[in-house]
Amino acid sequence: MGVDVKRFLVVMLLLRICEYAAASTFPLALRNCSDHCGNVSVPYPFGIGKGCYKNKWFEIVCKSSSDQQPILLLPRIRRAVTSFNLGDPFSISVYNKFYIQSPLKHSGCPNRDGYSSSSLNLKGSPFFISENNKFTAVGCNNKAFMNVTGLQIVGCETTCGNEIRSYKGANTSCVGYKCCQMTIPPLLQLQVFDATVEKLEPNKQGCQVAFLTQFTLSGSLFTPPELMEYSEYTTIELEWRLDLSYMTSKRVLCKGNTFFEDSYQCSCHNGYEGNPYIPGGCQDIDECRDPHLNKCGKRKCVNVLGSYRCEKTWPAILSGTLSSGLLLLIFGMWLLCKANRKRKVAKQKRKFFQRNGGLLLQQQTSFLHGSVNRTKVFSSNDLENATDRFNASRILGQGGQGTVYKGMLEDGMIVAVKKSKALKEENLEEFINEIILLSQINHRNVVKILGCCLETEVPILVYEFIPNRNLFDHLHNPSEDFPMSWEVRLCIACEVADALSYLHSAVSIPIYHRDVKSTNILLDEKHRAKVSDFGISRSVAIDDTHLTTIVQGTIGYVDPEYLQSNHFTGKSDVYSFGVLLIELLTGEKPVSLLRRQEVRMLGAYFLEAMRNDRLHEILDARIKEECDREEVLAVAKLARRCLSLNSEHRPTMRDVFIELDRMQSKRKGTQSQAQNGEEHAHIQIAMPESMSLSYSSPNIVVENSSFSLDTKPLMPHKTQ
Repeated sequence: MGVDVKRFLVVMLLLRICEYAAASTFPLALRNCSDHCGNVSVPYPFGIGKGCYKNKWFEIVCKSSSDQQPILLLPRIRRAVTSFNLGDPFSISVYNKFYIQSPLKHSGCPNRDGYSSSSLNLKGSPFFISENNKFTAVGCNNKAFMNVTGLQIVGCETTCGNEIRSYKGANTSCVGYKCCQMTIPPLLQLQVFDATVEKLEPNKQGCQVAFLTQFTLSGSLFTPPELMEYSEYTTIELEWRLDLSYMTSKRVLCKGNTFFEDSYQCSCHNGYEGNPYIPGGCQDIDECRDPHLNKCGKRKCVNVLGSYRCEKTWPAILSGTLSSGLLLLIFGMWLLCKANRKRKVAKQKRKFFQRNGGLLLQQQTSFLHGSVNRTKVFSSNDLENATDRFNASRILGQGGQGTVYKGMLEDGMIVAVKKSKALKEENLEEFINEIILLSQINHRNVVKILGCCLETEVPILVYEFIPNRNLFDHLHNPSEDFPMSWEVRLCIACEVADALSYLHSAVSIPIYHRDVKSTNILLDEKHRAKVSDFGISRSVAIDDTHLTTIVQGTIGYVDPEYLQSNHFTGKSDVYSFGVLLIELLTGEKPVSLLRRQEVRMLGAYFLEAMRNDRLHEILDARIKEECDREEVLAVAKLARRCLSLNSEHRPTMRDVFIELDRMQSKRKGTQSQAQNGEEHAHIQIAMPESMSLSYSSPNIVVENSSFSLDTKPLMPHKTQ
């Protein structure tokens, strides 16, 4: 019984071996035909014996020789075959190449004198010379050409001179030193070949050789070139094409020939191996029998026709499921954390919005009707996008009150975004009321506030963007692009006075600036003056560490009476404007350590010069030559009145504007607006009843005036 089992196992093993061997081979020749001549495989359409080849051109004669290795002959072209290219079973390689012996062309070689036959004629056959061959010339003083039907299509020259030998690659490549090689022009489909050999210098003797070969040669192989005298043949590559239009197998890929009608080159598709010219000759490759033929690794390999697939084992499936579950869990936790973070951010924004007076703003603006410009409330995302997340490259300016960024809203509008430092809670109501008031102001010489954002820790204000720097820069850092002539300075002074007069007296609730200075006067693209930075922006910037929580203003511009009484009036703005006039006249800074201690302040410096009749000495040199002396003196006297220590002796901003406007109109030869009756209209600003008008903040002064809540907001009426 044990013997039978052993025999059974042996038989099964032999069957398995035979199956593997059968799977690893494929037919080359037709059935009952020999597929070998010696150790050379002969594939169909070539064949040995009658009925084993496609046609007479593919007949192979296997001839015995004395060296026990038979010779393969192609009788129709009278050449010996050395081998056939069976292609790569793992790529779509064309299965149509074979190699033959071809004689060399000799000239001047003693042992080969008179032997010159190197021609090859394949006309009428399905064969042609492959583009992979190279025309090669060997020897010194050699000039060789490749001829095709009498035409020289390729040629090269060789020499043994030192000038070529010194070339770095002379001994490692065929570039002209003792040998040269040229590729055959592509797409010629050559069927005729011959070589011509000439001497470069007729008087010099030497052996010259020319031939066609499939090999790439180097110069070092031909030292001395006479070695080639003893070579009779070289190997060249030929290709064939057949009429295979009847081939319809999905396993075979045949490509048509442009030069030979009804001619094809064929190969087995990827995943198949064998002879594509035999029906059923392309057989499936079992990639699973060899680990090197597939990329399954530890997975199970399953062979399919023309390919294979990799299947996961149970441990792999379980591992993949666990990995996927873990990834889903991590992804879910990430989504949960992201949603939680968004909720926290939204909650924080709501908290800031309420703390910064957002509910109060909504309540106050709800009383205002459509005829009023409502205050726009921006979201924090709007301003982050507008300023590229408050990128440092967008900063326009920085100061003790905050940082101003340049931004662009979604509609393309360019704005200035002021991010202040802190806000005292007791100033919230005043801050909201001021926003509502100032957002309704519409004057060509006042920087318009467009809205605010209350979703951040400190409220952010949004203003119209003024592109052309401030007056301080133009006065103290002059540029050739915009010279500060006297005419320009007088125009700026008149425009600033117009804006302040409008705020003081042309609205039903007078608004005082509290910080009139040259850095707060901006110039637009037409160099029109625009007054900026009202009390609203400074009320935001106040905190317990700031020394100006009691007294606001800038040193050099502050009203001395305000410093003593801590009571700000419209005449305090007049004093600051007087210092601004002096700055325009002299080009001096409001405070300078270069002046004596008692006249370091520009106001004191100016008043001393006026007392001593030295006004012409302190005038800005840039305007001395071109200015009108009478105008300068009139402006200087107006500035002196504005600087009066007793505020009752100072003119109002209305008076200042009328006088400056008269000067400018006289200069232009026109009637002033005041004389022409085109005075500012008195503007009624609609305020909700709930809005408090009792302000104690030093940031912006809003005085009670009699006005009717029934009046349409911002509608002008003439003053009496």
